Amino acid sequence: MRESLPAPATNATEAKRRWVILGVASLSCLAFAITMQSVPPILSLVMAEFQLNYAQGGLLMSLFALPGIAISIPAGMLADRYGQKTIGIISFALMIVGTAIFASGSSLPVLVLGRVVAGAGALTMLVLAPQLLAQWFAGREMGIAMGVVNTALPLGTILSLNFLSLLAENMGWRASAWISTAVPLIALLVFIFLFAPAPGTSQITRPKGESFFKSIRLTGISIWIVGIAWLLFNAAVISMFTFTPEFLQGAGLTIASAGFVTSALMWPSIALSPVVGYVIDRIDRKRAIIAIGGLGLAVFIVMIPTATSWILALMVIIGVAQVLIPAPIFALITEVTSPKRMGLGFGIFNTCLNLGVVAGPVAVGAVKDVTGSYQASYALMAGFAFLILLAMVALRLRQKHI
Repeated sequence: MRESLPAPATNATEAKRRWVILGVASLSCLAFAITMQSVPPILSLVMAEFQLNYAQGGLLMSLFALPGIAISIPAGMLADRYGQKTIGIISFALMIVGTAIFASGSSLPVLVLGRVVAGAGALTMLVLAPQLLAQWFAGREMGIAMGVVNTALPLGTILSLNFLSLLAENMGWRASAWISTAVPLIALLVFIFLFAPAPGTSQITRPKGESFFKSIRLTGISIWIVGIAWLLFNAAVISMFTFTPEFLQGAGLTIASAGFVTSALMWPSIALSPVVGYVIDRIDRKRAIIAIGGLGLAVFIVMIPTATSWILALMVIIGVAQVLIPAPIFALITEVTSPKRMGLGFGIFNTCLNLGVVAGPVAVGAVKDVTGSYQASYALMAGFAFLILLAMVALRLRQKHI
């Protein structure tokens, strides 16, 4: 039987500290988002200075995600064994150093190195922050905590797309890149001074003697099903971010207008993600909510190529559908993972995320190259989303037989 998470905080001081930790985790996720999205607003300027082609420019984004495929699981295991604070400080340091390398780069290999280093730190932080919340909010208001922290990711994306591009236009891309180190630097200082392990976690026996593969095997199948659902979600959503601006420009919108319309996908998350978290705290039904979100995404994504006359409204509707997935899926991890392997569970989860980020746009782009049809490309994105529903059905069947 799966072990219980530590008992929720009971005294007033610990109860108040939970919300401080939520702020720390949210700021950490904002630092992740700013670091990841610091390149798209300045990419055209970087490509012009270094005379890069589109494939080389694309590397600066895709290589950011690649380290996460290799390091997310080991990072989670290290956090389980050696504590979150040490790994967290290293993560922030890598984000800052990697972005500084990129900002001062004088060649493509140096730029790539900077993105790989920054990605290694940022994606490790994306393992630690939700793990920290899972421990502090165990058995109490988990949904709303995950809902709040999930507003940091769309907020970081919106801030990057709007402000870093403005800074680059007025001060140059290097100044924009240097300024983007400010958020992870502030987050590092906050993390150092306000981080605290959750009550009771020091009593959890961590699996120090287990081999790598034994630990993964003992984590169980359910976390992989949840991870696959997250992979499919990111394959669909990141593909939309990648190809929708170009599609809209081809339909007659300006570059700025196409970016604005595409960003509408994130607008509902800011307001609705905490609401979704509140709802799952009250009625649970995480699998059902995720399944509804996946079905909604599938239905509405496939409409995009034929909906240019009402595309802004459609993107907002898609944004409402997609907001049904992140908060409950993060909260679901705590139900399918043992406390002593919580870091490993989030490591598996984020490995799946990065596989989706890397593989989704490649598959969708290949379909576009072969068919020449945006309808086929968006049908594949919708297919990714529909499979989320099937993953939740599989998880339900799996849990019924445990």
